[in-house]
Amino acid sequence: MAYQDADYDSRINDAIEFLRLVSTADSQNRMEGLEDLKFAAGDQWPVETQNSRNLESRPCLTINKLDAYCRQVTNQQRQQRPRIKVHPTNTQADAKVAQILEGITRHIEINSNADTAYDTAFDYAVRMGWGYWRVTTKFVSENSFDQEIYIDQIDNPFTVYFDPDSRLPDGSDAERCLITTMIPKAVFNAQYPDADDGGQFKATATGDSWADWVGKEDIRIAEYFYTERVKAKLVMLSDGTSVYKDELPNAEALALAGIQIIDERESFKKVIKWCKLTAMQVLEERTWDGKYIPVVPVYGVQYIVDDKRKKYGLVRYAKDPQRMYNYWRTSMTESVALAPKAKWLLAEGQDEGHETEWAKANVSSAPTLRYKQTDIDGRPAPQPSRLQPEPPPTGIMTAAAAISDDLQTVLGIFDPSQMPTGNVSGKALNGQQMQADLSNFHFYDNLTRSMRQTGKIILDLIPHIYDRERVMRIIGDDGQPDMVTLNQRTQDEQGVAKILNDVTVGEYDVVMDTGPGYNSKRIQAVEAMMPLLAAKPELFQIAGDLVFRNMDFPGAEVIADRLAASNPLAQIDDKSPIPPQVQMQLAQSKQQIQQLQQQLTAMGMDIKYGATVKQAQEAEETKRELMRQTSKAHNTETMAQVRVNDQNTRSITSQNKTEIEGIVQLLLHHMDTRRLVDEIDRRNLEQQTAAQYAVADITQGANPLTQRVQ
Repeated sequence: MAYQDADYDSRINDAIEFLRLVSTADSQNRMEGLEDLKFAAGDQWPVETQNSRNLESRPCLTINKLDAYCRQVTNQQRQQRPRIKVHPTNTQADAKVAQILEGITRHIEINSNADTAYDTAFDYAVRMGWGYWRVTTKFVSENSFDQEIYIDQIDNPFTVYFDPDSRLPDGSDAERCLITTMIPKAVFNAQYPDADDGGQFKATATGDSWADWVGKEDIRIAEYFYTERVKAKLVMLSDGTSVYKDELPNAEALALAGIQIIDERESFKKVIKWCKLTAMQVLEERTWDGKYIPVVPVYGVQYIVDDKRKKYGLVRYAKDPQRMYNYWRTSMTESVALAPKAKWLLAEGQDEGHETEWAKANVSSAPTLRYKQTDIDGRPAPQPSRLQPEPPPTGIMTAAAAISDDLQTVLGIFDPSQMPTGNVSGKALNGQQMQADLSNFHFYDNLTRSMRQTGKIILDLIPHIYDRERVMRIIGDDGQPDMVTLNQRTQDEQGVAKILNDVTVGEYDVVMDTGPGYNSKRIQAVEAMMPLLAAKPELFQIAGDLVFRNMDFPGAEVIADRLAASNPLAQIDDKSPIPPQVQMQLAQSKQQIQQLQQQLTAMGMDIKYGATVKQAQEAEETKRELMRQTSKAHNTETMAQVRVNDQNTRSITSQNKTEIEGIVQLLLHHMDTRRLVDEIDRRNLEQQTAAQYAVADITQGANPLTQRVQ
């Protein structure tokens, strides 16, 4: 852009006058705040006193107890950080979109290291009474038109000149703000080669000086936020929406949509302007997308005294007790350091011959000291004794202890070692800790207010920065990332175009969540759920996955996923447009329908195939009986065959015996044996025939039992 001359651009004079106005109105607070900051950093002795004691070579000890007390307050905030929650506030807003906006806010905080900005501002508020951070927008990369929102720290609150007319504790009513910095002219010329670096600078108003804006080697650059209000007419349409009249479409489009104007009134448009300037010219300028000044203050304590705002932190009224504590500790140290060393008392002549040993007795660690038992006149003398030095004054010790108590009383932070000891319950200990926390809770509460204003600034910017369809990361309550598509254009079942995850419509508000963080709540949830599961085990079938998901050990998520796979109630699609409660009801109904279908199928099968099953059972029973009878018959057949074989054996044996006896008689009487041989052959033939008949009977089933079974 073409740079404008200071004589014709009133914004430069406005910025210079605003800087002078804030410097005058807030000069006392700035001076005292700087002293508090130095004091908390260890600069705790008055310059005159320190110089005087240095000239006299006297000590100036600094036992800085304030820094530890300040860190106790700030570190407690770091343990329980406030968290931004988003709630819908009108009919165009949606609970699911509110969760997405909340996830975008967490993404912005993580992406910009917002905790550093919060901690820096809070630390300044505790130590001197106020601090700042700012909200900015930047392009994602050099070759992209997509922008991101960032929360940046302001490491030096004295560079911010905030609207002195702002009265709200979160600064949401501010109309102007100036952020200045002094940079070397070489850096300035490199950034803005065509700009005037102040070589021909001339004062433009009474009281201006070269030292305020332009130096020999440095030049002041200021970012100036200011508010403009433009008169406009606001109209209400028949569909319930309100728009400015100059933003309405033409009359034909309204008539085609069936929308009419039902009311109108005079109003205004609030516009935030931003420009970067020097005392000579405007370097850059643009219109800020939001309706708030994107600089957020964090205050410690504020009072209106004689129509002037007084701001201070934890250090302001603890400086006097700290100075007294330093003084008494220094006096005690000085008293001990200047006290004479312990001397030896001995009779004259007892150190004769060992003068060197006794001269070094106070500085040497010799294991022995030798002396004579007689004095210089030869008379017996007592053993040398040591004279004890005077102890530190009791008054100094008592004063130092009393001052330490005064310091704790002023700060409202007490030493835990001075609390009641012994058998104290956990509830009593928590009560003592709560009492100490409440003394300085206003610091934490003011931080919560400022973070809420930051959330409102972000919600105000999101429709302008994330106004196109884009995929971006959101962060859940548990810190887990997810990818969503913003302003996704699609069609429903009837082919009507609609936009999913539309963050450009609806009104939303910010509610702060304080107290324990997500991890602490997980532990508390497990401790609360375990007794319930022990008393009612059937709850594990419904919420077993939630129990393991809140546990913090390796593999807990895997177990939870496996339990959720078998639990229809746990299979909730967070991205579905159907509310989770409705999804759970549908899952329960589906499970009940499946159970009823299984029962109906079983009953149909029983009706259809009941007779066949009964017949099959009877046939199987007949087969089993047949097998039993067959086995029994087989046993009977086997026994009959054994008896036949036994009879045959006995018959053959008897025949053989008779033949042998006959042959013996024939031999004894020398008779003819041919007749005997013929008789033997005849009997053998009869035995073979009888055996064949018995075998045939068994083979053909002549057994009566076998015939009955068949």
